[in-house]
Amino acid sequence: MKDYKVLSQLGLKARWAKQHDKVYSHIKDNHSNLKLEKARLIGNIMGDGCITSIESHNRFPRHDIKFYPDDFNMANIFMKDFEKLYLKKPKIKDAENYYKVLVSSKPAWEDLINLTDFTSLNWKFPKKLLKSSEEKVEWLKAIFDCEGYVGKRRIQIQSISKEGIFSIKKLLEELKIKSSICVYQRKNPLWNKNYILTIFGKERLLTFHNLIGFSHTKKQEKLKQIAGVPEW
Repeated sequence: MKDYKVLSQLGLKARWAKQHDKVYSHIKDNHSNLKLEKARLIGNIMGDGCITSIESHNRFPRHDIKFYPDDFNMANIFMKDFEKLYLKKPKIKDAENYYKVLVSSKPAWEDLINLTDFTSLNWKFPKKLLKSSEEKVEWLKAIFDCEGYVGKRRIQIQSISKEGIFSIKKLLEELKIKSSICVYQRKNPLWNKNYILTIFGKERLLTFHNLIGFSHTKKQEKLKQIAGVPEW
């Protein structure tokens, strides 16, 4: 029985290795033509996702990529991008107020974890990876889709990552969109500071709409209203 179990595990490892080799080759040969998809995926994981690796003594390690959007269009874009990039379609579950998108992939996990830091305290725009203006816009859109708030006359985004918020400000300046940052220190001194970026004013909001916008359906509709975008 023990020998059978060992042989079964070896066979499973061999099948996985064969499947993984296809993805590794795809990453090497095709990701240079999928830069916008990668920019969106990275932004979405930084905003509303996570990357985890779970070790197990009885099973092979799990390499999970998870995404928790509250908009179906965002979930759909993420799933399509992931499948193009890593040849595997994530699973989706409706959790009433949001969607759970989950996929396990060792090649994807290895590729993503080596690209940038996805932790909430240390994330920032990966400038060495995403260089074109189109990639920057897709990353910004994904971040604002996840973390942005659309108010009556403003768009705001906040984070405990100082570098992350200031990297957003710099990218917005490249697009001629002015923004301001304030720091909010919560009552408990052990808690991290919150950095809040605000885009205020109809002209700036209209520029944001025209150059970036939202894939998040409700946020995009609200942005149109406050920016005064005409209905045709």
